[in-house]
Amino acid sequence: MSLKVFGIDFKGLSKKEVMNVDDELKFVTTVNAEFIVEANKNKDFLKILNNSVATFDGQIPYIIAKLKSGKKFDKISGSDLIYDVIKKSKDRQEHVFLLGDREEVNQRAVDKAINEYGARCSGFSPPYEANGFSEQSNNAMLERISDAKPTYLFVAFGAKKQEQWIYDNLEALKKIGVKWVVGCGGSISFFSGEIKRAPLWVQKAGFEGVYRLVQEPKLFRLVRLIKSLRVFFYVWK
Repeated sequence: MSLKVFGIDFKGLSKKEVMNVDDELKFVTTVNAEFIVEANKNKDFLKILNNSVATFDGQIPYIIAKLKSGKKFDKISGSDLIYDVIKKSKDRQEHVFLLGDREEVNQRAVDKAINEYGARCSGFSPPYEANGFSEQSNNAMLERISDAKPTYLFVAFGAKKQEQWIYDNLEALKKIGVKWVVGCGGSISFFSGEIKRAPLWVQKAGFEGVYRLVQEPKLFRLVRLIKSLRVFFYVWK
């Protein structure tokens, strides 16, 4: 089952199906308003989303899509999935790998997954590179992942960069044996406790981005928030 709205083919409408692992590598993208705006401007990014299992992450796109389609489906964000997957992996004794975020944040998240949830978990934080990654860094990441042989992989490089990295390395990840991968944005920071997530009522009201801006008042967050409002231009696409 899929739903085409905002010019994007959303295939991840059920959390149960999104979390299901089978023989083929499942590439999940959690799409918010910023993703929708970017995809309608960037054909390469749109191609990545349409070749993934795209879910509704942002509350406003989720509400608009429900009203427009009249269908029932799940809102699925990376910040929820990381808890769900770690709990599921513990029960099934499957390995989870956390890639990205700052080194100390990544380590705290790994420690939490192991000590509080009893999960099999490891991680790696590559040195920051503004425009993609060098071949040396890319090989180092793939080597760490290969050593861990995880079932689940969370990639936290920030919007678009993480999706591009996953897309470019899909074949390598398949050969390693990864079965499920998602670009998770700030989910590792949320899980580690580095950043406090917005209360549920704020999330449901669609103001999670505003809450994050208040927590972290930086210009780039304000720019991203303003950019996200352009999602209304693509409602009928």
